[in-house]
Amino acid sequence: MNRLILCEGKTDAILLSYYLESTCGWTHQDAPKNLAIKANERKGESVYWYHKNDENLLICGVGGKNNFGSFFREKILPAMVDSDAFLRIAVVIDRDDQEEQSILDSFRLEFRPIITNVESDIWVSNYYENSYKQESLADFLLVVIPADKEGALETLLLDAISENEYDEAIVKRSVAYVNEIQPLADVYIHKNRLKLKACLGVTWAIQSPEKVFSFIDTQIRSVKWEDSQVLSECFQQLKNI
Repeated sequence: MNRLILCEGKTDAILLSYYLESTCGWTHQDAPKNLAIKANERKGESVYWYHKNDENLLICGVGGKNNFGSFFREKILPAMVDSDAFLRIAVVIDRDDQEEQSILDSFRLEFRPIITNVESDIWVSNYYENSYKQESLADFLLVVIPADKEGALETLLLDAISENEYDEAIVKRSVAYVNEIQPLADVYIHKNRLKLKACLGVTWAIQSPEKVFSFIDTQIRSVKWEDSQVLSECFQQLKNI
């Protein structure tokens, strides 16, 4: 049976794929011939398939936090209604400055009629009617990151890096530097989300100066995130995909 993870963008998809490969044994594979879900790269979408035992896992970056609903309706909903394509569906989304209840309500609305029962960090059962007028079941999980404060994926990675006492000092100085220079660099980092990306970028530049010009996937795969307690706690339920 197939499982599905939807996340905001390619960076999230790369991190999740690396983490689940390392911790759960999923391996990359070509797309199944009977389920053609394609990415529109111009929209920033990405599609990656993985395999373990008799199970398939699809990890999709939807091209931004505002695109979950449209991506689901256009590419996932038809496959669910026509062929019960996915037994389990998980969403990983940045909290940013949103209230958790607002995030829950938005997915109950955007993913209907397949997903109407949504809780945070808990697998919940959803029953829906397929094209044959039969009742079908899909489990759903919503992972909001970070779990307990405002922020995004970059916040989670900075917290994971800070588990090491030596690197924690680097993270703190990197954040302080970005905060200090922000008024002078407002054209480039005028939004909190961009400041977060800058904090992570400065941290990585100090940790691995020889890799500053590497692509983001190379940077992510160079860190043993599977050893992080922060990520283990955040993605504990996701590993049950």
